Amino acid sequence: MRYIAIFALLIFSCSNDASNLASSESKTAKNSTVESKEPDMKFSANVEGMVCKMGCVASIRKELSALNGVTSVKVDFIEDEPMQLVEVSYNKTEANETLIANTIESINNKQFQVSAVQTEKL
Repeated sequence: MRYIAIFALLIFSCSNDASNLASSESKTAKNSTVESKEPDMKFSANVEGMVCKMGCVASIRKELSALNGVTSVKVDFIEDEPMQLVEVSYNKTEANETLIANTIESINNKQFQVSAVQTEKL
C-alpha cells in the first residue's frame, strides 16, 4: 500500500510539472512573439565562396537567423555560379547591414566574401 501511495504521488507531481512547464513555455513563446519587431529593411548582397546548396546555404541561414532582428533569410543558390544572391529581412533597430555582412564573412573561417550590398526599406 505504501508503494502505491508513493507511485501515485510521483505520477501526480510529474504530470503537474509537465503541464506547468508546457504552460510556461507557451507564455514565453507568446511574449517573444509580442516583443519581436516587424522587419522594416531588406539587405541584398552577392556572396562568393558558396560551393554547395546544403552546407553553405544552411550555415548562412543558421547564423543569420540567430541574429536579433533578422526575420527571414533567402539564398538563391545557382549551381556553378561564382556568386549567389542573399536577401535578409530585418528590423533596423536590432540589426544593420554591417552586422549582417560581417556575420556572413565570419562563417566557416571566412569562407564567404560579401559584395554589392544594397539595402532598401520595406
